[in-house]
Amino acid sequence: MKTKLATIALSLILSVILPLPSLAGTVLEDIKRTGVLKAGIRQDAPPLGFVSADGKWEGYCIELMELLGKRLQDQLQLSQPIEVQFIPSTLENREQLVKEGKAHLECGPNTIMRNPQPGITYSDRFLATGVHLLVRPDNQPFIKPSGALENISIGVLPDSLTQQFISSRYSLAKVVEYPGVDGRKNAVEDVVQGRLNAFASDGLLLVGEVLRNPSISTQDYALVPQEPLTCEFYGMILPEGDISWINTVNSLILVEETVNILTGLYGKDSEYVKTLESAHNKCLL
Repeated sequence: MKTKLATIALSLILSVILPLPSLAGTVLEDIKRTGVLKAGIRQDAPPLGFVSADGKWEGYCIELMELLGKRLQDQLQLSQPIEVQFIPSTLENREQLVKEGKAHLECGPNTIMRNPQPGITYSDRFLATGVHLLVRPDNQPFIKPSGALENISIGVLPDSLTQQFISSRYSLAKVVEYPGVDGRKNAVEDVVQGRLNAFASDGLLLVGEVLRNPSISTQDYALVPQEPLTCEFYGMILPEGDISWINTVNSLILVEETVNILTGLYGKDSEYVKTLESAHNKCLL
């Protein structure tokens, strides 16, 4: 009896010190077994991830996940190329996709938070960015980000970090919420049409929205200030506690490659590259 009780006690102690592995195994084990990398990607966030007018996945995260797949094939010593499956993600469900194992990771405009939701963590930063104001060129002389912007109408996406920043930094401005999947699109159109003084958002996403609208030309908008108002860093959303997967992603995704990938996709003179470089100059140098 004493031996049996001692064995049970030892088992309980070890279960605390050395938790049993998940029945589902690690992400790397799943990828090696299935040959599939499941990546959550936004459909509404150019240039990071979006679906083109002809229904094709495009953007930085698409290229990055394909590159990750090739590097994983080499690391796992697989004879066949890894299939990358793109799982549509949204602002609302991106964390849940990873928590539930529907996606191995999520790539998109995910600002790295000091205290992430339970069940997820972030990769090392892969991109530096920040908030700009999209304005009409004829309004640019009157909208000074260094001032109070009193009575200036500024559009924001609700429940976003940008909304928190704008409401705090420009307490005398008129903050206008643009909810829903088409919030960014509608806000940009309202600025261009003169119904809204400014729209605050991530600089890359602002450029992405105007570039995918064929009715908007480069003469219809401007970004102010030249360098972003804030410094934010994007990371992949990863499952919490899967140390081997977290370390693997961090070792295979390099922040230095971001500019090179965007340059390859859109050219070195593209507005994407210029906006990204202005953020990197402020936030990384």
